[in-house]
Amino acid sequence: MSSPAPEPETASGVRGFIASRMAFSELQLQQLEQMIRSTPWAWILAAMAGFLCYIEYADGPDGQRVRVWFVVYCVIVAVRMGIWLAWVFRPALRANLPALMLPVIAVTQLMAFSLGALSVLLRHDGPAQAEAILHITMVTVSLGGAIRMATIGRASYVYVAFILGPLVLRDMWFGGSYQMAMASIVSLIGVYTLLSARLLSSALHEIQAQRKRNAELVIALSAENERSSAARRTAEEAVAARMRFFASANHDLRQPLNAMALLAQTVHNVSTERHVKEMSEQLVACADGMTDVVDDLLDITRADAGSLSPQWSSFAIDELLAECCRPHQAVALAKGLRLDIDAGHVAVRSDRALLARVVTNLVANAIRYTREGQVRIGSRMADGRLRLSIEDTGIGIAAEHLPQVFEEFFQVDNPARDRRLGYGLGLATVKRLSELLDLRVTAHSVPGQGSVFELQLPLADAAGSERVHEAERSAASPSTTALAMRILLVDDDQSSLQALCGLLTSWGMDVRSASDVQGALGVLQTGFQPQTLVVDLRLGPQVSGIQAIEDLRLALGDAELPALIVTGDVGGDYLDAARAAGLPVIVKPVRPSHLRAFLGHVQALGR
Repeated sequence: MSSPAPEPETASGVRGFIASRMAFSELQLQQLEQMIRSTPWAWILAAMAGFLCYIEYADGPDGQRVRVWFVVYCVIVAVRMGIWLAWVFRPALRANLPALMLPVIAVTQLMAFSLGALSVLLRHDGPAQAEAILHITMVTVSLGGAIRMATIGRASYVYVAFILGPLVLRDMWFGGSYQMAMASIVSLIGVYTLLSARLLSSALHEIQAQRKRNAELVIALSAENERSSAARRTAEEAVAARMRFFASANHDLRQPLNAMALLAQTVHNVSTERHVKEMSEQLVACADGMTDVVDDLLDITRADAGSLSPQWSSFAIDELLAECCRPHQAVALAKGLRLDIDAGHVAVRSDRALLARVVTNLVANAIRYTREGQVRIGSRMADGRLRLSIEDTGIGIAAEHLPQVFEEFFQVDNPARDRRLGYGLGLATVKRLSELLDLRVTAHSVPGQGSVFELQLPLADAAGSERVHEAERSAASPSTTALAMRILLVDDDQSSLQALCGLLTSWGMDVRSASDVQGALGVLQTGFQPQTLVVDLRLGPQVSGIQAIEDLRLALGDAELPALIVTGDVGGDYLDAARAAGLPVIVKPVRPSHLRAFLGHVQALGR
């Protein structure tokens, strides 16, 4: 017989279910209605099952008990049919399906109990035909009923136990080889029935959940069609919110990295111990590597969102390559690899920071997958562009895998997803940024012999080359000439503030610091006259470093006082505003070479 489908939390059996008086879900009510609608067919099948057992055993030694059992069984079947008739002819019941749930379940379990009672009443072994019909009937009824009661928690266990339990015990009590074989088969079928019921229960609930999700999706799509303009604005706001989230997370991640890198650089500057200097250099390299992972994630997100705009400038390619390779020298040396740079002193035009990301990722990838030999960066002129190649003698890439190497999280020779071999983001970032900068990246590889990645860079024009050389001459002045500068630092992150203050002090500079604008103004009131300002871009939830610079310049009466913005942001309105105001920006972690270049420029202005 069929049965309803209450929640899985229902207590065991009919008693627990009746006692719980649980609220019925939409799925349960749908199953109940379907079960009631199919009552005539279920009634016919139930009657036939009971009648077959009756005619096989009515004339046997247990005939009297079988006849009494058949009468009781017919009464139970009639009650089940009566419930259906009440549902058909009483509209109030159709409108109140929960009222029928408990009666239907009770009658279903009672029918199972009566079928199990028949096995107890048959105390004599019948003919082979009768025994076969008895077992087939019991197994069929238990299988069908348990499946229909699958979502009632443990009620299906009770249902199967009521029917098959007495039958198995009867077979074992007779003890013949035939009966024992039948007991084993029935037991296995019972276990299979319960497992099937459990799987069906999970599937039904998943189907119901999927229907709800589909219905919600249809509603959402309908609303979107009706309000397409508003939906587009909502989608744009969601993208902007996601970018703000990534920018905020990026900012918070960069702050401790910035402090760690600056502290390591300070230790390198003040220590005279060789091993301490080496360890501090490795710490700086590690901080740079961690920053690379953060940059990869943010660059991919910003590129996909279309919010990454190149900042074009002219610069010398050999200096950029040396800067990109410096953090990886220790890793290459530890692996016994040679990391060579063979690039001429050529000025190119691109986004310096984004191109550095591309080169850094390619170099790191080459070192990671090269076990012996070398990683070489070379360049050549062709078709009016500089062709930059990163070659390695590593494991190589099979031809069928080459189209996939630029996909996120795809890694060659890393089936175990060993994090020491990276996260599979480096080349995906290279692909996004190369398309943005028109680098026309290509890859060639031979398994077991190594790989070559090539970039094509536009050359800087004559004016751009002259600016590059002028900047090099300014940066080439001895660093000791800038040691007497007076600098005011403003940063609300105490770790970064203390680390940057320590680094500048180790350079011999006169440094004052404050964590907010009011504190900085207080420093000025003591008579301190800074020659330059170094200010964090975000000094609080609503406080901009740009405004802080304006306030400090106003307090000093010097509207042209040089100022530098440092920030953990690599995008967003604040950063755009800083660049629009003509303020130089250094992204955290602050690289000492960049900071020295800025201070050298300030001194060249005669401040």
